[in-house]
Amino acid sequence: FFFSMTGPGVVDAMHNGGQMAAVAARTASSTVKAFYVIKELAKLSLQVRHEQLQGAAAQLALEALAHVEECSHRCIQLLVRALGAHDTKPELAADAAWMLHKLTQRCDVTRQWGREADGLEAVRFAIARHSEHYSLVQWAVGTVQNLSGLRGLASLLGARLPDSVVASILWSVYDLLKLERDSNESVELLRLLVQLLTEGSHDIEVQSACCSAIGAVIIEDARLGALLVELGGVPILLNTLRQSRTLGSATDTLTCACINTLASLAKASSSHAEVIRQHGGVQVLAQLDAQGRGGCEDEAAMWALGYLGGIGTVLQAMSHAPASQAVVRGGLDVIAELACQLNAPYEVSTLPEVLQALLNLWCQISSPSQTTGHRCRKKCIGAICSTVTGLVPHADPGQCPELDRAVLGLLEVQTQEIAGDADVEIAELTLECLGRLMLIRPSWQRHLQQFGAEEVFSQRIRTGRTHRRMLKYAFWASAALSGLPFVCKQLQQHLRSADTIIAGFCTIIDILDDDLEGDWVLRQAERCDENAVPGVLRLISEAMEGYLGDALLQSRGCHCVGLLAAHAPLGAAPRETIAAVFAAVRRHDRCSYVARDACYAFHALLEPVGGGLGPAGINRATEDGTRWATERREAVAALLREGGAEAICRQCLTEFADIANVELLEEAAVVLCALAGVPAVLVVLAEAGPGPARTVGIKALAEFSRQQPLKLRGCVEAVANAVMAMAAESMEDAMLQQNAALVLGFCETCRISEGVQQI
Repeated sequence: FFFSMTGPGVVDAMHNGGQMAAVAARTASSTVKAFYVIKELAKLSLQVRHEQLQGAAAQLALEALAHVEECSHRCIQLLVRALGAHDTKPELAADAAWMLHKLTQRCDVTRQWGREADGLEAVRFAIARHSEHYSLVQWAVGTVQNLSGLRGLASLLGARLPDSVVASILWSVYDLLKLERDSNESVELLRLLVQLLTEGSHDIEVQSACCSAIGAVIIEDARLGALLVELGGVPILLNTLRQSRTLGSATDTLTCACINTLASLAKASSSHAEVIRQHGGVQVLAQLDAQGRGGCEDEAAMWALGYLGGIGTVLQAMSHAPASQAVVRGGLDVIAELACQLNAPYEVSTLPEVLQALLNLWCQISSPSQTTGHRCRKKCIGAICSTVTGLVPHADPGQCPELDRAVLGLLEVQTQEIAGDADVEIAELTLECLGRLMLIRPSWQRHLQQFGAEEVFSQRIRTGRTHRRMLKYAFWASAALSGLPFVCKQLQQHLRSADTIIAGFCTIIDILDDDLEGDWVLRQAERCDENAVPGVLRLISEAMEGYLGDALLQSRGCHCVGLLAAHAPLGAAPRETIAAVFAAVRRHDRCSYVARDACYAFHALLEPVGGGLGPAGINRATEDGTRWATERREAVAALLREGGAEAICRQCLTEFADIANVELLEEAAVVLCALAGVPAVLVVLAEAGPGPARTVGIKALAEFSRQQPLKLRGCVEAVANAVMAMAAESMEDAMLQQNAALVLGFCETCRISEGVQQI
């Protein structure tokens, strides 16, 4: 095992190493098989019934594993000694460092052994003694990172080492900071990094790594940013930035690191931004862009300039370097980031000017004679959309000419053909922007309808079938414009396109699901009258029937059925709709998300919230209305029983009983309660044993008991005893205990109610 892990050189440096390596190679196959035998012996010894044989086999397996552990431990000690020995040659030390790095990379035990063997001291010694050996330094620094993390790497920086070694250590620090940060370590590390940068005697690579590491430490952290300001980091960074620009393109990495750190500092706190402005940061960045070389540092400078000087300063810098695509791209990026966030009146007042400049730029780069790439066009549209979003809350149609032109320009973009991926992304950006402005300011709905937006969106849906995400954007914007009726109309026209149907289903969910949160919810969009719901349900079931093999489509369709059925008159769901849900869950009986949405549909069919009046205007709050509602609910339940909903729910509670399927388990338990009764659910939960199915099932039982307490009558004692027994088996499950207490409380209320009635 040891020799199979060696790199080139180490074996030759040991006495008779070549012969031993040959022996190891010949026996490698049998050794691997021996390890397999030991592992299997340990497993099998637990399964035999004969105690003496079991004990003897287990003892042999443990002895073999203990011997392997001892040899592995000695290997780590050997490598540490090789690194720390005064007479070790560089090639041997390099191979030992490589092996130690590999062995400590993913194993806690080897890391512990390395620390116990004073591996950190040995690695530090090897770095100091062989600092000119590049590979050794790289593996040694990686080993320190494995053994002691940031603290160990920081301890290396206190020693006097060549700049090449210091740079390697700093880049390792940077890589580690991108993965994780410890707030306690970060403070001391930041002090050390600023001290290194202050010395100014290190080469460009050290300064680049140091600035990058500082940026990774403080990234959008106001507290650490304040410490950097307190340590005098702002003038140091600005001076480093000024000097880097005088040394040519070799310092591009250093320039970007300085700029990104300043931008992160400004973004985290307005007070930090003010300190940078006081030290002339805006002027330095503007001068850099004016003298730009067209690299990534110019884009980074525009980003920082936006956070320090605002969008107006960005526009001015763009006007001073119109030929620099890097400056233009960076300016567009920061405008897209900031424009939609502006709230102060003086900031909002600058947006019309910004929007006009962006529209002029769009006309220029969209001209057939221009060779500007798709990347710049996309960034320009992104900036326009962000500026429109920032202006819309403050202006109705006709109040801001620049905004009116921009909105119609975005609508015109939707009439253009899709020639490539960039055109798809531009279409998506504009569709999202148009949808959002109508949700933010409904007066824009009428304005866009007057300019034929409905037909434009319909055309985009017809021509966008091959672009699934763009199709969803088009449906979403259409719903913001004309609501559910328009979505249903488009569905009716595109029943032979699975992607179009999925996009339509997703939009119906965005409109109707009141439990959704986020930027895509369409609660304000027009819905439909409850009397029109059966027709929409028929349309949904027809769309589902055409693509029974598409699990995602079936899942979304079941979700739509549940949302619509919940707002339909009780018992008004067409039979074909119920049949479509059954067909979906039977075809995809191993798909948890189809089962989840099917159970949700069953639940909604049994407990609709709509339909305040029964037939002939019967009020459901009256005795006649209650009797009518009970009859209709039982009729729906009979259909579900006939279709096999009980068996489906039982299957869900047993086959999907894991924490990832909480919603499915809860819906299945509630539906089973309604169809088979509370005792039937308790039997399934008892058989399931402690775990997610039981915990979630008791929660569902509590909710069902709260909504329909009459269902507990006649089985109160059985329910209470079963719930108490399950609670006693899972005393550590706080959620189960809480919901069990609720169920027992409902049982007690039911007992009292029954006692009062008997009196």
